[in-house]
Amino acid sequence: MPLRVALVNMPWARADAPSIQCGLLKSLAEAAGHRCEVLYPNLDLAALLGGELYDTVADLPSERLHMLGEWLFSYAAFGPLRGEDAYFAEYPELADLWRELTGADLDHLVSLRRDVLPGWLSKTLGDTAWESYDVVGFTSTFLQNTASLALGRMIREQFPGPRLVYGGANFDGEMGEEYARRLSWLDYVVSGEADTTFPALLAAIANDEHPNHIPGVHVGGARPLRLLERAATPVPLRDMDALPVPDYHDYFDALGRYDRCTVLGDKPVTLPVELSRGCWWGQKHHCTFCGLNSAGMAFRAKTGERAMAELTALLREYPAVRIDAVDNILDMAYLSSLCTELGEKHWDVNLFFEVKANLDRRQLSTMRAAGIHRIQPGIESLSTHVLGLMRKGATMPTNVRLMKWARYYDITVLWNMLMGVPGENDEDYRKQTELIPLLHHLQPPSGSAKIWLERFSPYFTDRSFPITGIRPNGNYRHVYPDFLDHGRIAYFFDYDVADVSSAAARSALGEAIDEWRRRWRSPRRPRLVYQRLPDRVRIVDQRTEEARVAELTGWRAVAYEAAGDAARSVAGVRRDLAAHAYDVPADRVHAFLESCCRARVMIEDEGRYLALAVPENPGW
Repeated sequence: MPLRVALVNMPWARADAPSIQCGLLKSLAEAAGHRCEVLYPNLDLAALLGGELYDTVADLPSERLHMLGEWLFSYAAFGPLRGEDAYFAEYPELADLWRELTGADLDHLVSLRRDVLPGWLSKTLGDTAWESYDVVGFTSTFLQNTASLALGRMIREQFPGPRLVYGGANFDGEMGEEYARRLSWLDYVVSGEADTTFPALLAAIANDEHPNHIPGVHVGGARPLRLLERAATPVPLRDMDALPVPDYHDYFDALGRYDRCTVLGDKPVTLPVELSRGCWWGQKHHCTFCGLNSAGMAFRAKTGERAMAELTALLREYPAVRIDAVDNILDMAYLSSLCTELGEKHWDVNLFFEVKANLDRRQLSTMRAAGIHRIQPGIESLSTHVLGLMRKGATMPTNVRLMKWARYYDITVLWNMLMGVPGENDEDYRKQTELIPLLHHLQPPSGSAKIWLERFSPYFTDRSFPITGIRPNGNYRHVYPDFLDHGRIAYFFDYDVADVSSAAARSALGEAIDEWRRRWRSPRRPRLVYQRLPDRVRIVDQRTEEARVAELTGWRAVAYEAAGDAARSVAGVRRDLAAHAYDVPADRVHAFLESCCRARVMIEDEGRYLALAVPENPGW
């Protein structure tokens, strides 16, 4: 018989977007004949707190360190644990950070934790007819875990009928197994991809069958580990085209109950879309710090035709123009299929994709014409040596080239500078610190941070790295009770590492980044452009307070542009010169390129040169 199913998207999920996890599972559940709706308590809380305060918690910098959002709901889920004073003593910087962000003191955080949020959960419990559902499912990713556990516990205490199902990234692998083992109100935990698992679980519940035959389903009930029925790992979905389009109607219905400005401020609604899973680069070289894709790196993508049909359906059905792909990496085949077709349609969309940084000028042009305004290219570092240690498959000039042409095509580049990579040295940081003033005309990183150790990353799973003393991040003891094995539920870990740069070198780079960001935010943003004119190139340098102008004529103008699209060797530049009927000896070409480096309008790395000036002509 068909079941009545509620899928719940708890705080601190972003308020400006529906849940793709719930939207997809709703479509799958309804295709299996069940009645399903998605509840958005995260919007209710955003309306109560105001969008600005809600986003402050949801987007708090250093959430991997403080886990503030999880800590705020942990009191409702598990009680006081170690108390607020112990938490604030461990993270004394929170007082200044919270005051800077909200103007409030730590008493405000205590009030949220002990009064406001528990009261809001009680209201949420009373406002919904939970007893009318056969199944209540919680999706939990990032900072949704303690809020989901708290509400689930309250539902079970008052309404014993509904089966409570938990899933999402916070329940992958042994994390889900531990929660199922220890928390009595979790009936089922789904680990891994749920596209086939969740409909199969609903069928088992509807038919009153035991789900022990379903891969990825842990049966809960607070039993000893030796008695826990271990679930087989589900096979990752291969045919991405077989997935339905996510259903986001419930999100817009929920948003319509509130004044949008109160909940979202001036932020537009963004529609999540999933066009691929896995990572084609990670299949070959798993980036050392990356803990994504616990189910495997196998890259699977929807066809360009299917991707285009899904984007069309979403844009037709919902009042939004911003779409964020949740894919780990852009399928390069889309450049000649999806992106080309979007470019031909000239839709006024604003798309986001994660990409690899080796995109060239022509590829970025294609993406911009398709409406891809925002990218996250995983730059991570501006040191070729450090990038090699990370297995990024990129070099410093590769990353700078991406930044340069993204600037030209007005594509926002979202990235962070990572520090503390095993094998790095102070020279790596000195070179980056000296490089950064040359790049002030390009988009800076959002910030810098020491690498964090994630479950499922090579740094965690491969003990050949000089990383020792691996232990759960210290904040877990403030968020979760001791009867949960923190080593099994943690996603972030503290560690000891040898063979890294000095704190002074990292601090100097951090200060250079701060200055870069300050200059980028200034009313007079730095510029470095060149103008192509008859038989010459004119370079206008406005990266400093005093503008400089230089002109290159004859073969020198050709040579500068020859190193513009990508980093070129002396031999490569000479080939371009020969194509323009210039026969210039290698030593003269080398001397010219080196003079451009001294003039700070070009960079060199391992014998390859890249021109830094961006063409002024927007139609080039």
